[in-house]
Amino acid sequence: MRRNYKQILLTGIFILQFIIVKAQAQQMLKGVIFEEGTKSRLGNVPVYNKRTGYTNTSNNFGLFDILAQEGDTLQISMDGYINKELRVSNLNDLIIYLRVASNQLKEVKITSQSLLQNLKENRAAFRDKGIFYGGKPSAGLLSPLGGSPLTFLYESFSQDGKRARRLDKFIARESDYTEVASRFNKEKIKMLVPVKEEDMEEFKAAYWPKNEEIRKWSDYDLHNYIRKSFEEFKKTKGNM
Repeated sequence: MRRNYKQILLTGIFILQFIIVKAQAQQMLKGVIFEEGTKSRLGNVPVYNKRTGYTNTSNNFGLFDILAQEGDTLQISMDGYINKELRVSNLNDLIIYLRVASNQLKEVKITSQSLLQNLKENRAAFRDKGIFYGGKPSAGLLSPLGGSPLTFLYESFSQDGKRARRLDKFIARESDYTEVASRFNKEKIKMLVPVKEEDMEEFKAAYWPKNEEIRKWSDYDLHNYIRKSFEEFKKTKGNM
């Protein structure tokens, strides 16, 4: 009986020592995130521990904390800034500076917005041809009291009316594409996951988000979606 008691006591001491060592090895690491070259603190920036898979975000003052231990690798990424990785060499408070990205990400937005602007200018040109309702006039125009039956008939059945409707559909599709592409694009994906160049278009096509998803997702949600999608994509490619 006494022997069993000693064994239980020794086992308990061993477990307690293990817990203490584990707790000492992994602690709450704190830090602050600034925009490089300025004193601006960056809020809502995801900080991802690659060992644990845990992510936390900085608050409105750029402050964050995350469980970590020496040797861990933290990944910090945010739209409009260059992705940054750092190795935890000690558990002292961190000061992190994110550099504003080059025009790579901005070019995606500028190019798409320029195209949309040109399309909208073309749509405005239809007004000179008597198309004021995009080829989709209201039935109220048929009213003899204050209506314009000729305008209704012209917009509904003329070639210019048909062209205006086709243009509006194209603008709507392009606007939807631009909204997604401004956040889900090659540069953003490469910042977060190691997709091979030859697999990039296949990955984008397979996991292209819906507009309503992009509208409600924060950067944190989008980054998680890209990482999870890549893990699924690797399985379909035989772990690449």
